[in-house]
Formats: sequence, C-alpha cells, structure tokens
Amino acid sequence: MLAVLLTTWVVDAAAAQSIFGRITGTVTDAQGGAVAGVKITIVNEETKLERQATTDSNGYYVASDLPVGVYSVIAEQSGFKTLKKTGNDLVAGARMSVDLSLAVGEVSQRVEVAATAETINTTSGELARVIDSSQVRTIALNARNYMQLLSLTPGTALTVDDQLSLTTSLAINNQSVNGNRPDSNALSVDGGFNMDSGSNSSQVNNVGIDFIREVAIKSSNFSAEYGRNSGASVNVVTRSGSNSYHGAVFEYLRNEKLDAKNPAAALKTPLRFNDFGWDFGGPIMRGKLFFFAGEEWKRIRLTAAPQQRTIPTAAMLSGDFSALLLLPTPVQLREPGTANPIPGNRLDQDPSTPLTANGVAIAKIYSTMAALATGLTTVNSPGSSIPVARNATFQPNNPFNWRQDIVRLDYHLNGKHDLYGRYLHDNYDLVDGFGTFVDGNVLPTTPTHRLRPGYGIQLGEVWLVTPNIVNQAKINASWNGQRIPPTGVNWQRATYGFTFPQLFPAGRFPDGIPDISILSGGGTPGMAGTQGPDFSLLSPTVDIAPADDITWQKGPHTFKAGVLVVRNRKDQNGRSRYNGQITFSNAASNANTTRNALADVLLGNFQSYTEASDDPIGHFRFTDVEAYVYDSWKVARRFSLEFGLRYQHAGPTYTQANNIVSFDPSLFDPLQAVTLTANGNSIDTTKGGNRLNGLVRAGDGVPADQLGRVPNGNSPGVLAVPAGAPRGFYDVEHLFAPRFGFSYSPFKDNRTAIRGGIGLFYDKPEGNIIFSQLNLPPFIQSSTFQSGNLSNPSGGAAGAASLLGVSAINPQLKVARTTSYSLGVQREMPWGVLLEASYVGNEQRHILRQPDINLPTFAQIQANAALPAPLPLNRLRPYPGYTSIRMYLSDSTANYNAFQVYATKRKGDFMATVSYTWSKTLADSSGLGANPDNWRDRKYNYGPADFDRRHVFAATYFYDVPFLRNRGGFVGTALGGWQLSGITRAQSGPPITILANSSLAGTPVNGRRADRVAGVSLAPTAPGQFFNPLAFVAPSPINPGTSGVGTFTGPYVFVTDLSLRKYFKLPRENMNVMFQSDFFNIFNRANYSLGSLGNANLTVPSGNFGSFGSASNPRNVQFGLKFNF
Repeated sequence: MLAVLLTTWVVDAAAAQSIFGRITGTVTDAQGGAVAGVKITIVNEETKLERQATTDSNGYYVASDLPVGVYSVIAEQSGFKTLKKTGNDLVAGARMSVDLSLAVGEVSQRVEVAATAETINTTSGELARVIDSSQVRTIALNARNYMQLLSLTPGTALTVDDQLSLTTSLAINNQSVNGNRPDSNALSVDGGFNMDSGSNSSQVNNVGIDFIREVAIKSSNFSAEYGRNSGASVNVVTRSGSNSYHGAVFEYLRNEKLDAKNPAAALKTPLRFNDFGWDFGGPIMRGKLFFFAGEEWKRIRLTAAPQQRTIPTAAMLSGDFSALLLLPTPVQLREPGTANPIPGNRLDQDPSTPLTANGVAIAKIYSTMAALATGLTTVNSPGSSIPVARNATFQPNNPFNWRQDIVRLDYHLNGKHDLYGRYLHDNYDLVDGFGTFVDGNVLPTTPTHRLRPGYGIQLGEVWLVTPNIVNQAKINASWNGQRIPPTGVNWQRATYGFTFPQLFPAGRFPDGIPDISILSGGGTPGMAGTQGPDFSLLSPTVDIAPADDITWQKGPHTFKAGVLVVRNRKDQNGRSRYNGQITFSNAASNANTTRNALADVLLGNFQSYTEASDDPIGHFRFTDVEAYVYDSWKVARRFSLEFGLRYQHAGPTYTQANNIVSFDPSLFDPLQAVTLTANGNSIDTTKGGNRLNGLVRAGDGVPADQLGRVPNGNSPGVLAVPAGAPRGFYDVEHLFAPRFGFSYSPFKDNRTAIRGGIGLFYDKPEGNIIFSQLNLPPFIQSSTFQSGNLSNPSGGAAGAASLLGVSAINPQLKVARTTSYSLGVQREMPWGVLLEASYVGNEQRHILRQPDINLPTFAQIQANAALPAPLPLNRLRPYPGYTSIRMYLSDSTANYNAFQVYATKRKGDFMATVSYTWSKTLADSSGLGANPDNWRDRKYNYGPADFDRRHVFAATYFYDVPFLRNRGGFVGTALGGWQLSGITRAQSGPPITILANSSLAGTPVNGRRADRVAGVSLAPTAPGQFFNPLAFVAPSPINPGTSGVGTFTGPYVFVTDLSLRKYFKLPRENMNVMFQSDFFNIFNRANYSLGSLGNANLTVPSGNFGSFGSASNPRNVQFGLKFNF
C-alpha cells in the first residue's frame, strides 16, 4: 500500500492533516443520559461519501480524517426515533462537535434538524479561523488575492497595504500574526508546502479565489501535528467536484479613468487590470469519481512608483564644468596628477584632458536615462547649471502577466479507500523597469524579466484500516523555476560603447555594464549610480513532500502519530560583482582626481575598481526529519484535553559542493593578524600576516564528484583556507516541542467554553542566511585597483592588500523558538453569533539578527577620541584586516501580549465577522537586517518591534437583500437579487525610530540612531510634516544616539472596501449572470506613510526629514461579470 511505502519518506509537518477534519459528539436521551451502542452514519451531502461509527458507554463517538465538506449525521438505535442532523460544515483541521439528543420511539420514525450556524469548540484549545468559499468569493478582496484574508483575523498586523504590488510580487511577508516576524508564517495548499524556502517570504502558487473551498488559519496553540514554522499556519483547501455539475466564466477589470488620484502624486497612476477565467466541476461517475478544473489569467499594466534620482546636466556630460567657477566658493578643476588648473573648467577644450571612450560611454548612460525620465527638474543651483539633487523622476512600466491552471480528481474507490490528486500551475511573468532586487540609489538601466513558473502536485489516499483506525498517505511536490534575466539593451556594454577590458570575463552576463557610483564633492551632489546584470537572480527550488499519518480511536481517546521528512533543493547564484564595480570620488586618496568626481568620469579616472572572478552557483540542500504524537482525550462530557509532543531533527542548509566560506571568531589567530596602514584603509603587506585569518570552509572540502561545478576547488589558494566547519556552519539540533490544550464547558447548555493552552514552536531559518557565503574567498577572488584609468583598470595601484568585508554565520547558531499560550472564553450568542474573547501571548527566543561584530565598543571609541592623534575606525576593529563582519546571531528575543475579541455570524441573509486586537510587541531586533552601532547592548535596542500595531480592528459584512429576491417579471429582475459586502479595517500606525547618517570615529556610517534634542516638541511646524525635524540631530561620533526605539507612533490606517452585486436569473434552472462593482478605499482616505526604517523621511539629515513619504492607493473601482451554471 501507498501508506506503507511512505512511512519512511514523509514530510511537511505544517499540514499533514490540513485538508481533513474530525466529527465528534455525544448521544443522549431526553433526560440527558448517555446512550451506548448507537449506530452513527456520517454522509457527505455533496458526494454521498459515508463513514460509520458507534457510541461507547459514555455515548461518545468519533469519525476521523473526513474530507472537508457539508455532512449529515444520522443516529439510529432501537427504542429511539432516528435522528438526522444536516448542514454540518466541516472545515480543514476542525474538531467539530455534533451532539445528538434522541427521542423515544420507533427507529422507522425519522426526525430531521438543521445544524446551528456556529458552535463552540469543546475539543481543543487552539486559536483557529476558517474563511469558507462563500466568504472568499463574496467579500471585496483587492486584486482578488486570498492573502488579504489573513489580515481579517485577530492578532494580525498588516505592514504593507498595497494589494496590487503584493499580487505582482508573490510576497507574503506583509503581515505579522501574534507578534511573530512576518516571514515566520507557514503557507500550504491542501496541506502541501507552498513557500519559497530561500526567503520564507513568497509563494509558489497564488491560488485563485474561484478555486478555493476555504482558507484555514491557525494562529496559536495548535496541536503537535503542525511544525516547520513558528507563526500562523495558513492552509488553502482547493475545490473539488460533487454529484452535480457546476461552473462559471468570469471577467473583472479596472482602469485608472475610474479611479481617484493619489494625494501624494501629481497625476493618476496608469492602470489596466484584467482578470478572467473559468471553472467547472462535477461527477465523472456519480457517487464515485469527481473532477474540478479551472483556469485564470491576470493582465496588469501598472507603472512603478515614482522614484527620484540625481543625474548630471547636459553641459557637464559634454565636459563643460564652468558653472563650478560661479559658486559662492568656486571650484577650480586641476589636471589629473598636477596642480595645473583646467582653463575655464572646460575639459572639452583642454588638450591635456581629452574625454575618453569609456567616460563618454558613462555619459551616454545618463543622456539615455534622461530621455526615459518622466520628469526633469529644470531649476539648477542659483546662477549656474549645476544639477540639484533628485532632479529626475522615473516611473517605468511594470507589465505583469499571470496564468493559473488547476485540475483535481477525487475517487471514492470503496468503503475503505478514497483517493485524490491535484495539479496546480502558475505562469508568472513580470517585467520590472527598475530591476528586481536592485540595490540602492540606481537608475533603471537594467530592467529585468522575472520568470517564475510554479507547480504544485499532490496525490493522496485515505485508508479506513478498521472502524477505529484511519491511515492517511500523500505525496506533495512543489517547485518553481525562477529566473530573472535582464531585458532590453540598456544593460549591455555595446549600447554605450564601453571598451575597457574586464579582468575576468565570466558570469552569466559578461557583456553587462558595470556597477557605477559617483560620489558627491567638488561642487556637485552625488549622482544616481548604475547596476549591471550581475545582480540578476537564478534560484529554482524544489520541495518534495510525501507524508503518512495514522489515527486510532480508542474509547474517549483519539491518538494520532506521524513521521515526517522535509527534503528541499535550491540552486542559486551568488550575484557577485563580476561586471565590475567602479567608484569615482574626489577624495584626497585618489591621485588622479580633477577635484570633481563627475569630471573624473569623463576622463575615466576612477578612485577604485573591483571585479569578482565569477558568479558562483550553490546547489543548496536541506533535510529535516520530524515526528509527532498526540492524544485528544474526552475526559468528560464537558471537558477535553489535548496534549502531544513533536520532535524535529533540524539540519542547516548546505551546498553539495561545500563551496561556501564563513568567518569563525574562535579561529582568528591574533599572532597571524595583518597590520594596517596609517590611514586604516589597506593592509601593510611588508609586515606579513594572514589576510584570510579566521575564514573557514564548509565540510571536508569539495567532493571529487563536484569539482566540475567548482573548477578551482582543490587549488593551493583554496586549500590554504582550513576546512572542517559543519556543512551549513552550525550543528544539527534535536528539538522537542510539547503542546497542551484544553476545553471546558461549565454549563449544561454546552454553549460556553473556557479554552486555553500552551505550546513550543520552532522556526526553520530562511535560506538567505547562507546564500551570501558563496561570494567569499578563496573560492571567489575579487581584485581591486586604486587611482587608475578605465582604459586599463589593472594599471591602477594594485589593491591586493585591501580590507575584506564579509558575512558570517555564528557556529553556535540556534533555531528560533516561540512559546505560545492563550486563555479565552467562547460563547454561542443569540441570532447565530459566536463570540470569543482571549488573552494571547508568546515569548520568542534565539531569533536571528545580523550585526557587524567587527565594530569597536563605544568605550574604545571614546578612549581613542581622547588621544592626541586618534586612530581611524578600521584600526580599532577587533579583527584587523576586515571592515564589517555581518554575522548571523541567534540571540535576539521578543514578546507579545494581546487581548483579542472575535465575533462571527456565518448564516442567514446577513453575515459578518468582527475582530479587535489590543496588543504590544517588544523586541531587541525586528528583522535579519538589524545592524545597530551599539549591537552588544540588547537593552539599548529593545523597544516596539517594527511590525507592532497596538490597535487593530477588522470587519467583514455581507447582506443578501431579501426584498423581491424571488419575484419574477420586470420588478423582480430590476429590484431583486442584490447583495452588498465589504471590509473595514483600521489599525494604529507603526512605531517610528529616527536614524542618522553620520560618522563613527571619523568614518561615515549609515543607520545610526539619532539624538533627541531636549526641550524641542515633536509637534510639526510646517504643512506636510508629521513631526518636527528640529527635534532630532545626528549623534556624536563617539556616543550612541539618545533617541529610543519607537520614539513615537506613525499615522494610522483606515480603509473601507465595498462590493455591490446584482444577480440576473436566466430561464434555465441554476443559471444566472452576476454583475459586480467593487470600490476599494471607497471613501478615498489618504493613508499617509513615513516610509520604512532608514527611509529618507526618517533619517537625519535629509531634505524630506519629518515629512510624509507617500500615501497608499486612492479609491480604485473594479467591475466584474460572471456567468454561473
């Protein structure tokens, strides 16, 4: 059997049971006494699948591993009337309680009742929500993206509200659940893993909402059956066929002509949105074999958000720098290497400063980009033609094309075996005008074509071994073939006429332009740079996920156990700077400067040139083994316990070729330390020392069968660096996660439940922590030359003794863990309302961060500043020979405390859900990128997390207008069949931390905390400000900033989305046409933002400091038409 074969190859703890549920209940007589030996028949009302059970001596029965669906429960016993309870909607992962009370009479006498809308959970203490198919398809989901549903549940804080951008990026890290980091949630489809393991922040398949039966969201205290991530578990259950044929054809569209203007933009943002498709399902063999299929296409034409960049004037690009002589403090250019002035600052007229071919090529880049700009600032510095900062606006097109195909088959083989299979395919195609994953302040020279086909295949079987034992077996495979090559011709060297020879003509796109930086100074601001195709990503990934679980019903105990394995493969390139990295600067260390970096460009005179020897590829793999067991125990009729234990063999990600390197502080030998030059910018090679001191290779070296992938794997230079580190740089952990939950119904009416629990959860680190280790020596060499000319980059002063900046992984790294707990009360209220109020908390330990461990302490900096001749920063660092050493540490902590309220009504003409969360999330690090200057003092960095939102309110509502709904004729057609639905969401703003770009021990350092000016109010002093910019200044070069983490709270968000539908009945039964109009942000509220941490609006000094950075989308209008049959 498949179940036996899979016992040793099973996977994905996140959702082994996620597309099934359990129905339990107690059968009593009219006096409340338990009735034993009752025959229970459970029938799926759509497919007629049957399952039988018998009540025990306490009147208790259980039916496990039932596919999601609507069930009838039938009770038959001699001496009692037969009772049938219909409309029991079993959702994924649910433990539904269906209690039955039998009346005395003949078995032939039948009593039929309908299930109530909502029932309390009397079986477990987990916090879980389910959004069923009617809610998924009737509420106004922006961009028709199901991920928005997560934001409607208690405990969810939304950090990004642009649903269109989330749809086109596949991003899922826009919301935090119960204070966990946004990348700690687990997403699955039909219980199969649905995430990219590299970032834990994007999906493989973004399931179309017309293909979804329900979305099950577990946020706290879920059973030992679930693992892999410590945040919420979000499972999408796809639709299946039934005994009736059903289908639909649909089209939805948007056009900016119907939209309002964004208050932060001068013009409307162009938008074309077309979403169309079909679905069809039904029986192939009635009662036996069912199918469901569908296709959906999205065509989105949307420009990128406007980006302002600084580009040179046309005069300067031609060699005319005469404007510098008109400045209040004139700047006289000099002939390189001499003190001779360039007459009139006219490079184009001085025979000694001819413009070079490579300099003209760079100038052509800027003139080409100027032609692509959507706006150019004509105002220059007073009385001159010197460019002002941010003088060009770029807003390139980002066309997006997406298609999804789905096919699902369900086969009821016999009374013991049920089989199913599902196929999903996404074709993702996005052209990004600025380039995907581009770093920093660059021009749109290298647009990318992001191709990411995603696949998900699942096969499964449910085997009723005995009436009390059920075995589940399935195999799930999900993979994407992500490739992001450059597109167009603006990224190519030949387009501009570059002629300089590359040191290592290697990499995937060796004919790409270099990465260029032009620094400020000499009378001109810093210019926007370029980034060549060396940043282009190659990262296909495969996740193989077989699974097997067994459930055993023994009296009041339901035991479940499973053994699971995760096998993941990801091949990714290092994205090294193999196209060349050029810096132009008028710094005194540049012997060939004209005193102006932009003038140096035209002459080809660089300050530094760096080029990597290759773009390495890592064949990354990991295998995690997990196992669990738990018992759901019905202790008494109104009291249930659930306890279990999960084991995880947590292994790190590694490469097959061991071609990765890290820095280990314990291996750094002070006796082999290099000596720096006086200015601290390079190594004095005359003094000896080991430049790679402290570096260590993974594993035991490159295996023989991998040398074809790593040609230099056994070279003397590679072997000079010691091997022996664990293959993923930290050791395997054997982890145990106990879970406990309870539910107690204190009253005989069984309409109130007190529920709670506690559990330990672990979070698999994202693959990104190891990918960057590909780019380090000795496998990849970077040659650097100083003060040379582009005609011959290697003719500059050899930079072999330059300092290294490296990333690293702590050898003692631990897997992050979260202790989650809750205590709450559920109550069935009148009118079919279920109300729940809960305290929810968690404690997080061993969370990842990546500080620069090579920064000196502030005590050392202060002592150094007191010296007559202070040393530069690099000479104070604890590991000489290195600049920054960004090491992943697992020593961060966080905590979350919340009061959560949830109310729902899911049946009738009016349905609604309301949630409110009052919470606080505190942490000493909010993400992997955290790199404070005072990193050793975790208390200094403790405060509200970036994703902390104190108050969050979300409501959904649906009203099926009953008036004239069933009336025929013109009146019924015109006035009947209307529906209204909507979403209203309000939440507090984010905590605001003010940073500063300032010096540290005389060296410029970005991202330091600012000083708070005592006695200066935070209140804004001018229109367009959110706070007073004079309240903050750059910190002292020798002290940490005095402003705190989360000094104040940013602007709050309030959005209402409404949808109006009209159904037109057709003459044929069960056929209709639905017209839909959606209004997103219907009140057109301007939800302003100050930007993310480190944004110019939140950084001292900046011209925009203290001002609003942007506003979320204005009112968007969407129309849809759908034919249902």
